[in-house]
Amino acid sequence: MGFQKGKAEFVFSSDAPGTWSLIKKGSEPWMHLTLACSTERMVVNTVSTNDPKLVKRTLASPGEGLYVRSFQTVFSCDFPDNLGVGVADVYELSEGQTKRGEVFHRLHTKFGMFRIGGPTELMANQVKLGSDVVLYTAKPPSQRYFGN
Repeated sequence: MGFQKGKAEFVFSSDAPGTWSLIKKGSEPWMHLTLACSTERMVVNTVSTNDPKLVKRTLASPGEGLYVRSFQTVFSCDFPDNLGVGVADVYELSEGQTKRGEVFHRLHTKFGMFRIGGPTELMANQVKLGSDVVLYTAKPPSQRYFGN
């Protein structure tokens, strides 16, 4: 089965007895929204998808009495201390367009920028000027350590 929009495939693997890792197949990251109740401040729903239209709709109107408590991206990673799946808070979600009219979305995180949609290889001169629309912003946490 190939990689499909809205679906994610995983493989569990082990390097040594008693250890395991979760490896995501496919190269596109996906987004995870946590929705909470405004009055009770408790989590009532989560949305995990790589469909930007669904995320855009959820951010615009999370539901009556609900707010977006957290917004993260989940991505395949090969960091030296974390092989498999990485998770990072999204500080900004923006929508852009190429000169050919293809829509793509950028997720800005602590670990860099991730792109969903658009052409496989996108150069700066292919982006239509003035097409960026910021859909979500969050204040990054204050730096606590020198290395951050």
